[in-house]
Amino acid sequence: MKTKQSDQLRLFYHPSSSASMRVILYLRCRGVPREAVELVSTGIGTDHRGIVVFTMPEGDPVTEVLGTTDLTAFNPEGRVPILLFPDGRKLTQTGPIIEYLEATLNIPGGQSLLPEDPWATAEAKRIMWIVAADTQPYQNIPFIIQAMGEWGMVKAEPTKHPLREHYIRREFGAIELLLQSCAGRFAVGDNITLADCFLVPQIRNALLTDIDLDREFPILWSVWENMLAVPEVMLVLEEAGGVVQPAVFNPEKFQTYTKEK
Repeated sequence: MKTKQSDQLRLFYHPSSSASMRVILYLRCRGVPREAVELVSTGIGTDHRGIVVFTMPEGDPVTEVLGTTDLTAFNPEGRVPILLFPDGRKLTQTGPIIEYLEATLNIPGGQSLLPEDPWATAEAKRIMWIVAADTQPYQNIPFIIQAMGEWGMVKAEPTKHPLREHYIRREFGAIELLLQSCAGRFAVGDNITLADCFLVPQIRNALLTDIDLDREFPILWSVWENMLAVPEVMLVLEEAGGVVQPAVFNPEKFQTYTKEK
């Protein structure tokens, strides 16, 4: 399906999406000019289970051509972020989006968010994928709610569910051990890397749990505090609703849904 296109890259995202925040942090910390990538915030709602559902933005040219605000008509995964190209191609998943932008954008000045040293680059990417592949999917609120409602998992408050806290503790513990050998002010040395762009949203998300992050993961917490002192990072967090992630599900719908199951 052909859609009316802008003449620039457009990133469809939502401030409440931790995956979206990885890319926004990359753009701001890398110094990518705002005119290079247009940010397009999607809409948001919740389904009958209380799970957040992202929707196409009202009035956007792409939405009008699609004829629906159902995001799955644009991205079958139903997720953000989505990088839309002027010719209509779409790229999803935060790693490929960031790597494409890094490889193709002519960014004047600034410093790459991947170290020059191959080993340090590998360490940064290792942390990235521990977050993206091993932490985020299993502590994700939609996954927790669905498991409670459909797969018989013990019922508890979703943000503090014991399974969620288990996966956060397990993977943050692994990252903490890595940081012992590679951290400086930030996750890998004294400059911000892509590892930090992935860690910040995940730590922000973990603040909703009962885990004492400061006590259990002191190096990780130090990296978090140093990131908060970076103006570009703090601005991204403020634009997304604050240091702690805002509402991530509808508690009334969740209560009704789980009582029926």
